[in-house]
Amino acid sequence: MNKKQMLVSSLLAITTLSGCGIYNQYHYVKDDDFVEVSYEAVEQLLDNLKQPLPRGSLIVLNSLVNVNDLGQTLPFGRIVSEQITSAMSRSGYRVMGMELPTEIFNKNDAGILELPEKTKQALTDVHATALFVGTYAAGRKNVYVSLRIVDIASQNIISTTDYSIPLGPDAKSMTTIPEPKK
Repeated sequence: MNKKQMLVSSLLAITTLSGCGIYNQYHYVKDDDFVEVSYEAVEQLLDNLKQPLPRGSLIVLNSLVNVNDLGQTLPFGRIVSEQITSAMSRSGYRVMGMELPTEIFNKNDAGILELPEKTKQALTDVHATALFVGTYAAGRKNVYVSLRIVDIASQNIISTTDYSIPLGPDAKSMTTIPEPKK
């Protein structure tokens, strides 16, 4: 093989191999371990508490909702909520899932978000200390998640964390609205 053929063959091989790297880098996204990420998020929430939340306190959790449609929760929001429930329970908190209206907070006359009296009363009746709320949004490459713990008595956010996970095949499937069955 002469030098010219060898050079062309080498360039072709390099181009082909680098093309594979680019394809894998941009077209295949691996899912994170949702359970691990959820447990880490709970650790961050507990580390970031602005006021004490004693172990044994009752925290009411609602499923994470799609930020584009607060009346919608898809499998992603439900499974992440379940994982967070497990992590909070393992951390020593009593946890209760509650079917609350998805728009938990209303704006008062001054434009400030607050718990409606009916919701606040239901939470008080079960002796809940805090309310867990969260939203998610699927982007082109990631799913973005925002989590909050709200003190029921003051209605102040006492902890917050935000994170993103790659939009791999599982995340994409769980954040996609299913087609209606015909």
